[in-house]
Amino acid sequence: MQPIIGNQGYDAVVTGLRTKPASKSYVEITQAHEGENDYLFRLVLANTGFAYGHSPAIKKGIRRNKRVSIPPQVVTPSEVARDELDRIVDAARRKEAKNYPANTSLIIVFDDDLLFRRVMDDTHLDTSIKKNILKLDLRFSTLYLVGWHNVFREFSLATGT
Repeated sequence: MQPIIGNQGYDAVVTGLRTKPASKSYVEITQAHEGENDYLFRLVLANTGFAYGHSPAIKKGIRRNKRVSIPPQVVTPSEVARDELDRIVDAARRKEAKNYPANTSLIIVFDDDLLFRRVMDDTHLDTSIKKNILKLDLRFSTLYLVGWHNVFREFSLATGT
């Protein structure tokens, strides 16, 4: 596997040496995240050593006087799972209707923390992905969902172009 830095339609080239001639495939990687809120969470975590994982960041002030806090918020495992599924769908939509080289796989990395896994088993996750993602115009051969902790799911995509 060779990582590729730059602005092309993939992040890595995979050369399979098991066959002759060698096969070549491509990998595009993206992450399901909250954008600025995710960045601010990591900033607070780095600065204080602690941050509430499922609470929104609150910004006060501007530039050098800007302060960020993350107050505690009670959330249910169902809310956590729903929010993470929404982020996974958003990550897939960012790749929708874009052309990629033939034989390119998409990897979406997401946070499958304990609250997510408490609600979302493989069957529920597969049903949600089939309902919300597989109907999108994703021009990949395969979709992989890779959780930070435990989940690994593979879906064949019909178009594959």
